[in-house]
Amino acid sequence: MLKKIITSRGSACARALALLLSLGMAGEALQAQSNNDRSPYSRFGYGTLGQSTTAGARALGGLGIGLCDPMITNPLNPASYTAVDSMTFLMDLGVSLRTSILSEGKESDSKTLGNLEYVTMIFPMGKRMALSAGMMPLGTTGYSFGNTTSLGGDRNERESLRTYQGTGNYNNLYLGLGARPLKHFSVGVNGAIVFGHTTHTRQVTYFSSGAYNSVHSEELALRGLKLDAGAQYEFRLDSLDQYSHSLVVGAIFSPKVSFSSERTRIHRLLSSSGSGELMSSDTIKNRPYSLPLTMGLGLTYRIANKLMVGSDVQYSRWSEAQFDDPKAQFQDQWRIAVGAEWTPNYRARSPFQRARYRFGLNASNSYMQVPTSAGQFAGYYDLGATAGIGLPLVDRRSMLNISLDYKHLIPKVSGMIREHYLGLNLGISFNEGWFRKARVD
Repeated sequence: MLKKIITSRGSACARALALLLSLGMAGEALQAQSNNDRSPYSRFGYGTLGQSTTAGARALGGLGIGLCDPMITNPLNPASYTAVDSMTFLMDLGVSLRTSILSEGKESDSKTLGNLEYVTMIFPMGKRMALSAGMMPLGTTGYSFGNTTSLGGDRNERESLRTYQGTGNYNNLYLGLGARPLKHFSVGVNGAIVFGHTTHTRQVTYFSSGAYNSVHSEELALRGLKLDAGAQYEFRLDSLDQYSHSLVVGAIFSPKVSFSSERTRIHRLLSSSGSGELMSSDTIKNRPYSLPLTMGLGLTYRIANKLMVGSDVQYSRWSEAQFDDPKAQFQDQWRIAVGAEWTPNYRARSPFQRARYRFGLNASNSYMQVPTSAGQFAGYYDLGATAGIGLPLVDRRSMLNISLDYKHLIPKVSGMIREHYLGLNLGISFNEGWFRKARVD
């Protein structure tokens, strides 16, 4: 019999580097997506902020600061990377499909959205260290609305349509390292390249022959480096021989980040026949744009292979962040999340008995205040509920994570648009024993 080691740690690192390069190319695909948001509030600031969690954690209400699970990739706290099996490679892909309902007064409108959400991976560098890389969303812009106005006189000659459209997103391409310097204490850090661009267009269309329609477009490209740090400590609440009850306390910290920027503004006049004339064009570089200092605390209580409950609290000092746009005002943001996971019988034959059933709630205030029809600035509250299941696949090491989430955006003042979202998130977590020795006869 011939024994041969098919996989080695060196080849695993080579594969990981190849995957990291593929993530960079995937970033271009994520950047090009345009069907991932349709909130009018995404017109302002960095748009709708993304989540730094994968599908398994999103079903738990989006908690992750104290989450330490070998089956869940958790970029929210890089200290959690050490939970992965030292003989296992983990890769997670996530997609989403959701229905968005916008309402204003008695009027409402709905639309279905869907896109690739994230790509992440973890592979061990030893028994006490693990490396992670991936692409996660930072902020998304997507909206389209308009209104008709009349200047008086003949309706057909004087009426005009004003339309506002926006697309684009900003993403994190990160590389993270988690280490366990002490038996129950882990630390980690993510270094990320933040990049992307958004385009905002407003147009006035006159319903008369021979009229020239004014089109203003603005594109903003941002790029910078972002740093996230985290720590977790596990308290074992019973003896080592009967280890089943544990409490994990986690913390995260992200310093303020400044971006290099390039903003291009173009003004055109378009005739009804389609011909156009460029009126003005200018590009401004390195105006002030930044992300705020963020910190958070979280904890999870676990009964091994049976039950887990947890909660997170995050605070972001958005009032000190910068964005060269007078149309909105930043304000400090708080976010709270609670979640639970239950497994009926992890030793059972039935996949539904071995499955992980998850539930969660979350709430936050908006990170910005937007202008209202009354000429004031006001924010909103974001409330959410989630439920999901983690189904083990045939190899019993990989998992299909499915979650449903409902989000309700509630404005602080009447007359603003309300938003409802019902979404389906799918995450496929491939758990492969890269570092196990395989024998070939």
